[in-house]
Amino acid sequence: MLGLGIIGPIMPLYAESLGASFVVIGLLTSAWSISRLTFTFPVGRVSDTRSKKRIIISGLVVYVVVSILYMLARDSASLLAIRLLHGAGSAMTTPIAMAYAAGLAPKGREGRTLGTLTFAMFAGWGLGPLIGGTLVDLFSISVPFCVMGALNSLSLILTLVFLPEEIRPDGDRTRPSYRKVLSNPALRAVFVYRAVITLGMSSLMGFLAIYISNSADAGGLGLSVSMAGLVMSLGQVASATLQRPFGELADRYDKVLLVLIGGGIASVGFILFLLSHDVWSVLVAQLVYSMGVALATPALSAIAAIHGRGIGLGTTMGVIETAMSTGMTVGPLVSGMIIEAVGLRPIFSFGGAVTVTGTVAFYLLLRYGGRTSSIHQQDNLGMLKT
Repeated sequence: MLGLGIIGPIMPLYAESLGASFVVIGLLTSAWSISRLTFTFPVGRVSDTRSKKRIIISGLVVYVVVSILYMLARDSASLLAIRLLHGAGSAMTTPIAMAYAAGLAPKGREGRTLGTLTFAMFAGWGLGPLIGGTLVDLFSISVPFCVMGALNSLSLILTLVFLPEEIRPDGDRTRPSYRKVLSNPALRAVFVYRAVITLGMSSLMGFLAIYISNSADAGGLGLSVSMAGLVMSLGQVASATLQRPFGELADRYDKVLLVLIGGGIASVGFILFLLSHDVWSVLVAQLVYSMGVALATPALSAIAAIHGRGIGLGTTMGVIETAMSTGMTVGPLVSGMIIEAVGLRPIFSFGGAVTVTGTVAFYLLLRYGGRTSSIHQQDNLGMLKT
């Protein structure tokens, strides 16, 4: 995740240096997500009957190859093809790692266990933009891709050596279906929340670095690339730091309520981005938004783990990650078109509106799906055990 984070703020700038328009930049982010959307569910389904370790290793091999290919890109078309391959590799790593961890989580401690994993993910992703932006300012825009390649290679070696094969019950070879996951009201609510919230999140991922580093005449704040990396890193590191304690909160208190509060806080963050005018105001907006995401994420993952155990954790996490990929596919394209039409700042209004919509939809789907009470009961059991 550190390797991915390093190229996070660099990718839009790299594409811009190759002559890509804002719409094409949005398409590049969507291409990565379209590839994830295509491969995540089938890969997750296979992981319920095959070795999760081997699938993760295959994804990391793709990551290493992609790191080299990025440096060889000569135009937006070749960059688009590489992004598609990168998304396929991502489908074999993150969701399968989440399923692997969910399988290890003791009952009643899903929030803490998955919060620990998401801490590692957010920390790596969070430190990356600071390192990536600094590398560009000190050296060149190609250096971050070299560093990403080295980190991906290290991840591959560590996984080969230290990750044990998953212990699977004898005869456990049933592959669950997409329909079975979405027939569960709680998982259906999680799916919709992830899809809609990521629609807004992708506005930040795709264009925040450009907003911070572009000149005021171009609708930005006129700061350096390294400052953009610093702002993005501080937000992600703050979110990472809160993952485990918020995961413990999810084990003790109402998971649904935590998701709703987190969505509300993230919406406020978007409003603050819209009002930002200097480095301090945009940093406050990033921290508020990150806190909202940090509060909702472990609770949401715990709900998915609890209801996915009886279905198949690989399939369940694959479906949830598919929702995320759907949002990341549509979001950058819509944001790119908004920027082309009316400028950079309106993307924050768009992000805030869809975040509110996703949070309300999550609540309504649970309320009218008839499963809210069962989740509340599990939370109360967790409190009694504590």
